[in-house]
Amino acid sequence: MSIDFTCQKCEASFELEAQDLIEGTEKIVCPHCDAKAPANLTEDFVAALTEMRAQIATLSKKFAVTMTLEAEELEDELDDEDEDEEEDDEDDVDEDEDDEESEDDEDYDDEESEEEDR
Repeated sequence: MSIDFTCQKCEASFELEAQDLIEGTEKIVCPHCDAKAPANLTEDFVAALTEMRAQIATLSKKFAVTMTLEAEELEDELDDEDEDEEEDDEDDVDEDEDDEESEDDEDYDDEESEEEDR
């Protein structure tokens, strides 16, 4: 399985074999301008690639798999997920505020009850 890369720095394209990345015999480095992917990013990518290959191998017992990924599509999906997470965070804040208000009401009710008991 080969993977096509386009360098963001010089816009040149190059191809690497997935197996070479997994084995560590190739690094993600632009052959035209020597731009390199950070080591931690490469390690995560290789781990995900290894897992994906294992899952496809299992799935291939029932289905043939052909896949094309475009970075732009993935960026759009990530942006959508980030927006969803921000909305969830805002909802959590609102719920926390409601909880604080109800706790304050309870304290007030407790004080009134104590005064009535006196």
